[in-house]
Amino acid sequence: MAVPSGRSTKRIQKELVVELALPGTSQLKEPAIAQNVSARGMRVATGQVWRPGDTVLLTSQESGFRSQARVVYCQRLENDKFAVGLELLAPMKQWTTPH
Repeated sequence: MAVPSGRSTKRIQKELVVELALPGTSQLKEPAIAQNVSARGMRVATGQVWRPGDTVLLTSQESGFRSQARVVYCQRLENDKFAVGLELLAPMKQWTTPH
């Protein structure tokens, strides 16, 4: 039996300004650009290192959306930027609606 490959949910190629923060603290808030958005997660570009396994608070001023997410990976990019994979802990459909 063949094992399915690829993503299980469709991703939207849409950039959206979001903010990442550690829950319970106002000391670390980081603006980021969300990319490859789906109902279950997204990839964000940020200037900060985020540790896989950490829980972050994700907010979007544009849509008014707030959710906790789990950091899945953090990869160094060029120009001191990082790509962070986030898994939304409460999947939301608002992210997948194209505007």
